[in-house]
Amino acid sequence: MPYVTSIERLGRKEGLQEGLQKGRLEALRAYIVEVLEARFGDAPGELKAKVDAIADEQELRRLHRKAVLVPSIEEFEREI
Repeated sequence: MPYVTSIERLGRKEGLQEGLQKGRLEALRAYIVEVLEARFGDAPGELKAKVDAIADEQELRRLHRKAVLVPSIEEFEREI
């Protein structure tokens, strides 16, 4: 078994955390689009691109709640 230094362990841990964060963001983006499509039909590609460009987890969570509650897809677009 190769020796793993504390710096290598730290790097692996940071990489794992970064990967988990990336996965959470991707999942939130997918949930937003899924909710919008379930409620309003196909979401426009431009809207999907806007959602995909958001990298803030709290903002994505806010938009997910909006997607569930908003009365129209146009109003949702104004929220972005």
